[in-house]
Amino acid sequence: MSEISRPAGVHKKNFNGFVVAIIGTDGAGKSTVANKLRDAHPLSMKYIYMGASLEASNISLPTSRWLVTMKRRRLAQISTEYDRLPPAAMMTDAMRARLPRGKTVKALGVINRIAEEWYRQVFVWYYTWRGYIVICDRHFLYEYFPDSESLGSKDRRLSVRLHASLLSRFYPKPHLTVFLDASPEVLYARKPEWTIEHLEKQRAGIIEQGKAAKEFVRVDATQPEDKVFSEVYAQIERFRANQAG
Repeated sequence: MSEISRPAGVHKKNFNGFVVAIIGTDGAGKSTVANKLRDAHPLSMKYIYMGASLEASNISLPTSRWLVTMKRRRLAQISTEYDRLPPAAMMTDAMRARLPRGKTVKALGVINRIAEEWYRQVFVWYYTWRGYIVICDRHFLYEYFPDSESLGSKDRRLSVRLHASLLSRFYPKPHLTVFLDASPEVLYARKPEWTIEHLEKQRAGIIEQGKAAKEFVRVDATQPEDKVFSEVYAQIERFRANQAG
């Protein structure tokens, strides 16, 4: 395995930073691979969580942290087991009833979500300008609408379609997108939180969205963890070498 390095003091004119998004359906091992990449090369790589879970984020707006705290407190009134917020699709009716509702609340939520996305993108720009390889654990372009047949699906709420349109039209694409791919049956066996049908829709949506990516590569996520990591690493090194050349 070759060494990816960024010697101290190297300016971006001598080392071009770029963005790598590690994506995949639930259970594919995205965070495991992204964290291993960061730990393997802390001087050359920066890790940013670019997913929908605010609690998993290493960078987030103060308003987002406040919203998470408020939601957790409301859910705690039902049961103490909700120390972490579950995905919206997995919330029970009782949980939804405890959360603020209404058009104004939903509008503010969408506005905060969009602000959150661009806030993290500022950090991506800053790190790439400094010459770092930015490892994105997930990516917003694939995170919010992975099960849509199309980004403009008429079955989606207007706010969701507007959000999707803003992302697809204006949000910067990663330079390299690595898709950790596995069959829904394998992923369900690893993490049976979602149905096989939902995982299949996620996978199909990611593949469809990947057609618009700058560079989209697939890595077999059914392999042993070390093998998956090695292949992802090799893809990053290949891209870096091509960029340098």
